[in-house]
Amino acid sequence: MQVVIIGGGPSGAAAALMLLDAQIPVTIVEQKPFPRFRPGETLHPGVEPLLTRLGVAHQLQSAGYVRHLGVWSGWGGAMQFVPYGTDTNGPWRGYQAIRADFDQRLLGSARSRGAQILAGKVSGVLLNASHEVAGVMTSDGPVRATYVIDCSGGAHTLARQLHIPIVWYSPQLVARFGYVSGRFDGPTPSICADQYGWTWIAEVAPNCFQWTRVTEAQNRPDSAWRPQGLRGFEGEPSRGADVTWRIAKSLAGPGYFLAGDSAAVLDPSSSHGVLRAIMSGMMAAHLAVRHLCDGADAQDCAAAYQDWLTSWFQHDVETMNSAYRKVNLFGFYG
Repeated sequence: MQVVIIGGGPSGAAAALMLLDAQIPVTIVEQKPFPRFRPGETLHPGVEPLLTRLGVAHQLQSAGYVRHLGVWSGWGGAMQFVPYGTDTNGPWRGYQAIRADFDQRLLGSARSRGAQILAGKVSGVLLNASHEVAGVMTSDGPVRATYVIDCSGGAHTLARQLHIPIVWYSPQLVARFGYVSGRFDGPTPSICADQYGWTWIAEVAPNCFQWTRVTEAQNRPDSAWRPQGLRGFEGEPSRGADVTWRIAKSLAGPGYFLAGDSAAVLDPSSSHGVLRAIMSGMMAAHLAVRHLCDGADAQDCAAAYQDWLTSWFQHDVETMNSAYRKVNLFGFYG
């Protein structure tokens, strides 16, 4: 009994940690070396109990990540502070976690608890006599498994191999993102919309700022572009990503689950991409454990996952449609 996970990012590492807690052997196939350059440093407060459940919350505390109480928003009006909320324990606080460090810590925890990390590329899917997923073919040869959880991100590795259609929900949207160092006196973290897109700026370490610009493909900024206020700062070359809203038509089936961006992609204005990645990895692992260890029906587990993640995606799509209609962006007009 073994589970193979494609990709060692937040969703893959979260799935691995859940499976290892249930004493299920895990192999993570990761093509790209760590640390990796990724956007998504601003972690919603909802991530904290999940990381506690995974046994890695102490790592965030020891890492000294910047904490914040909410976001400054200039979305369709004057800049104003929008707090996350509060409860009897006080105000909720998010994290500004540098993703290269955050991802490496999660994967390191999975490795230290027994996950096998296989450096290589998945080139095919293994099927059994019933045409169910039974492992993957890698650059080092076949790896057989009772379940395969695809956490490979926007590459949609398993969906492509199994010819699962990807359903699109927005025009083509692209993100350009980067880091700069210097002194910036504007409020952060902040998000502001204009006629062509929106810009995010967050201070992820003292005098170190991560920025993201999202536009339609025809309005993407060039590689030298930086937000006003950060121009002239020292920084690394910016990079790009496809953040068009999309979801795989089948998110789970005989022998497989899709998690994180492999399952569904929304642009970063949804504000909880890393949260969704971790939750979907944990849910996929939880349902695999229910089938493998508790005898739950495999089809029921797949259906439950499909319904859960599809419902969450559709809710976010409706919320983001409404937000973009408010500022007449990307063809969503009020």
